[in-house]
Amino acid sequence: MEKIQRYLQLKRSQQHDFLYPLIFQEYIYVFAHNRA
Repeated sequence: MEKIQRYLQLKRSQQHDFLYPLIFQEYIYVFAHNRA
């Protein structure tokens, strides 16, 4: 059971590492367009 929990936590942290750069990229893209 603990193994599964650790696996889920690992997957969740990987998802965050994947999602944050995407959101950040969108933000930078919009920011750059608004300034131009």
